[in-house]
Amino acid sequence: MRRVIKLGGSLLLRPNLSSAFQRWLAQQSPADNYVIVGGGRLIDAVRELHAIHASSAAWTHWNCVQLLQTTFHWLSSQFPHASTITTSDQFQSSIQQTSSDRLCFVQVDAFYFPTDEVVLPEDWRTTTDAIAGYLGKIIDADEVVLLKSCDASSLESLQRWADRGIIDEAMPLIAEGMPPVRIVNFKEWLAQ
Repeated sequence: MRRVIKLGGSLLLRPNLSSAFQRWLAQQSPADNYVIVGGGRLIDAVRELHAIHASSAAWTHWNCVQLLQTTFHWLSSQFPHASTITTSDQFQSSIQQTSSDRLCFVQVDAFYFPTDEVVLPEDWRTTTDAIAGYLGKIIDADEVVLLKSCDASSLESLQRWADRGIIDEAMPLIAEGMPPVRIVNFKEWLAQ
């Protein structure tokens, strides 16, 4: 089984995040786990700057993608036994291998970068939610799990989640061929 996990940026400032994530992961079915990390307040700061000093939406988008390196490095360093993928070559090599119990942190720009075939909107509609869905598609994952700070009914569609602001607006745009998406209210795990 291959699983993509997106750890929401709103969770990054929680002091027990690493231990809670390890507890949660231990209770999941064995899988080849690919983790991406949201940007949290770093990206919020860019949103504020963009509102004051308008710039190209695409330029801002790709700068935010680069900022995700910071949260990737910070969180992956909390898991010394996990693998890390920081380049496109490492990413391509990794997806050729399979494991039933691997934890691998993936730097977003190792698989998502500007090309003529960008499938996601290059603006604020795209966050790491849609990027996780995109990763799920390109590695043929069995599921995408979004660890967030809110509840979401599994009976609702991606579009309904987007309409309610639970996921970004871009994720429903790439729904075709995407693995099933599960949302976990991770605040409950942090409270344990």
